[in-house]
Amino acid sequence: MKKQVVEALENARANLDQAIAGLETIPEIDAETVGYTAHKLKNYLTVVGATAELLEVYLAGHPDEQVRIWIEGLQHAVHLMKHDIGRLMLSANGTEPTFKLEKVDMALLTFRVCNFYRHKAAWKKIQIHSELMPDRCIAWTDRVAVAAVLDNLLSNALKFSENGKEIWVKVHTVQDHIICTVGDEGPGLSVEDQERLFQKGVRLSNSPTGGEPTQGYGLVIAKDLVEKLGGSIWCKSQPGRGAKFHVRLPAFKKSP
Repeated sequence: MKKQVVEALENARANLDQAIAGLETIPEIDAETVGYTAHKLKNYLTVVGATAELLEVYLAGHPDEQVRIWIEGLQHAVHLMKHDIGRLMLSANGTEPTFKLEKVDMALLTFRVCNFYRHKAAWKKIQIHSELMPDRCIAWTDRVAVAAVLDNLLSNALKFSENGKEIWVKVHTVQDHIICTVGDEGPGLSVEDQERLFQKGVRLSNSPTGGEPTQGYGLVIAKDLVEKLGGSIWCKSQPGRGAKFHVRLPAFKKSP
């Protein structure tokens, strides 16, 4: 069952990447088409949200606490997507989406993201190593938004790494912050490319090593999410020596 779920998620992501890449071939999209498509997506998300609610009722009282957390994460992701679709439909009131701030074990969350990507990295014979501190890296953040950030960083690390290389993921505490680092053995970034990082739609000089699609929006989304959560993101790299992306998030503070 676990293998089937992972394969389904990978297929869904591949289909989405292909659909987004296809948007670049469209010369112009009129407002009516955007509104129509956004409305359809909203309908689909309504179905997903309703299914999540049914699962919540059906699995109420499940002995595994993670089941509840996964369902709540799914519902929250639907909420965030509906907000962005609402903006496309010109029906949003200009407010930012509401994040669900809570205690998040960043070591556990990162462990799960790494496990998902280890399966995906196998086809390029890339090893993902993790250095985590269980129960000691508790952030005060939104687990869905942070998962999206880590997804972008690990996805990029895989895209730009040659076969047989390695990726390192580290989570540790520095004073009142949690630092997550994703490092790779890719081609690295020139000074010029580093200056253009986190800019919308920018294509850097490096290309994915396995023909994977890239739209130039992942790091923009990551930066936007991290900053709205009160954190920061930056990169350290040298040409030919890989790249390290660092994410700093507020740590959970116990009440005095």
